[in-house]
Amino acid sequence: MTHPEGPSGRAGSKLPLALASLPAILLAGGFIAALWLSPGVRRELRVVWDLLLGGDPEPLRLWLLQFGILAPVISGLLQVATSLIPILPSFLVAIANAMLYGALLGGVLTFATALIAAAACFGLARVIGRPGVERIVARRTLARVDGFMARRGILAVFLARLIPFINPDVVSYAAGVTGIRWPAFLAAIAAGSAPATVFYSIVGAAALDSTPWVAAAVTISTIVPLLLLWIFRDRILRATRDSNP
Repeated sequence: MTHPEGPSGRAGSKLPLALASLPAILLAGGFIAALWLSPGVRRELRVVWDLLLGGDPEPLRLWLLQFGILAPVISGLLQVATSLIPILPSFLVAIANAMLYGALLGGVLTFATALIAAAACFGLARVIGRPGVERIVARRTLARVDGFMARRGILAVFLARLIPFINPDVVSYAAGVTGIRWPAFLAAIAAGSAPATVFYSIVGAAALDSTPWVAAAVTISTIVPLLLLWIFRDRILRATRDSNP
């Protein structure tokens, strides 16, 4: 595994680090202010917490509808929140987005906010370091992800977006306490998020409009990325070794 960057390496990345940490800071600040100032907001937060843990995207879609033109903003904040708090399932937000706006617009919203959320986890890990990350992610879980990243490097970030049983947000946190650089991390996140976004967007759109091509599209969007990964595995591994500092 690569090691954290030293002081000189961090100096040049203060601006992107601060920008990536901004969503987490704003979300935390807004959350604290809302809890302090508004009983109504506290009630809504409890409602959406239960909806996310409930596992059904339809009630979440109905909850988002009540915000009207602000629904995409609320959805984006939920995407960031589900990444910063790994126990919350982010895929429900992706499905709800497609149910609200269709596969294309819902997918664009999901893809953009997934990148912001992953960058927030990565940047926050850079700021708080491994001891802070261990307060968010269970030490045993983080240790397992460490082993995965030690074997795969930056490729682990990409794979985490494709393999269902790996929590990609935990991998983003883990990547933040290594020497993986911002461009490599964001490129891996973007490449890995695209197939998952397509998959969940099609599932969400199909929930409202079931057509014969849906099953084929879901199958293709799931199998093709894994097939390409297998075909180009040697080239990807070489690029991974070259990208590690």
